[in-house]
Amino acid sequence: MTAGLFFRIMIRRWVFVAVGVVLTAFGCSALVNGERTYWMSTDLVFVQPGGGSVTNVSDAVVPSLINFAGLVQRRVHEIGTPVELPSSSVTLYGSGVRRGYSITLPNSGNQWAVSYTRPVLAVQAVGSSPEEVRRTLSDVLALVKTTARDLQAAQGVPAGEFISMDRSPALPEVFDQGSTKAGRIKGLLAFGFLGVILTAFTVIVVDRTVEGRKNAPPAGRTSE
Repeated sequence: MTAGLFFRIMIRRWVFVAVGVVLTAFGCSALVNGERTYWMSTDLVFVQPGGGSVTNVSDAVVPSLINFAGLVQRRVHEIGTPVELPSSSVTLYGSGVRRGYSITLPNSGNQWAVSYTRPVLAVQAVGSSPEEVRRTLSDVLALVKTTARDLQAAQGVPAGEFISMDRSPALPEVFDQGSTKAGRIKGLLAFGFLGVILTAFTVIVVDRTVEGRKNAPPAGRTSE
């Protein structure tokens, strides 16, 4: 097929060409505007009463702080709806979660023996916008702190002797877990090229079918 014949077919079947262009444009738009995923995390470090900061935590009280952190985690899991991760070292996004939060007590051991060495609760949140992720993380942190306070108050611990928590980092960063700009451009080019090929193929098939029917002898007659 010559280039001239190809373009004549495209012009003759312009309606089908237009439909193909519209569908391709719609697909590219959906690819660009697809829902993105954002992720952020922070650690809540449990601090001994009167410690003031993480650096003042005594090694002697670390086991007690770890036990209390685990108690808070279990209680929050009963109250809320956190995602259960297969390991404390994996991320929500890496586990295929696109919306939600998790609260884990970091385990430095292995699949045969657990080992909790730090009085820390790792909190993660994922969502479709930075605002949603920040709001989710803020709500979860508030829930953890309220739960820790209520547990201690229920045991009759004076407010001045409560175990406190420090956030690390204090201002966690929101990370865009979507594709890179270069990746999106490559995807658009590939989708656009595929759309052009499919449109051209469809138009040619339609044109040959229509022209073939026009040139076919009427039913019941044969060419002499």
